[in-house]
Amino acid sequence: MIPQISGVTIDQVEIVPYPSRTFRLTEKQITGNIDGAEAIKQAVYHILSTERYAYAIYDDNFGVEFEKYKGRGFDYLEATIENTLNDALLQDDRIIKVNVTNIVKTNKNTALIEITVDHNQGTFSEEVVINV
Repeated sequence: MIPQISGVTIDQVEIVPYPSRTFRLTEKQITGNIDGAEAIKQAVYHILSTERYAYAIYDDNFGVEFEKYKGRGFDYLEATIENTLNDALLQDDRIIKVNVTNIVKTNKNTALIEITVDHNQGTFSEEVVINV
């Protein structure tokens, strides 16, 4: 049975976003709380540091699929990395857009990807190093 609400119209419902307040995490400890743009930047760092499907603690929408690039070559990376990053980061509803600004092959098996992340608090740049 579906619950019914009578006497309420869509105009009377206010949608309130949840706060993004979370713990500030460093390499070894929790050092307080953060909110807003800093919390989004930390979320992006954690998403890009976690391989999707590798850890049972995370659901299937968390993380990024970098393992598929191993042994594939730099051309494949250049052609598909923006879609991979969008798929990973746009799972967070605070993130609006992800742009790959530069891809540099740093050595035979490593690439540096520079991105800009547009979110509901502003914009920031991030660098990601992956193995190819």
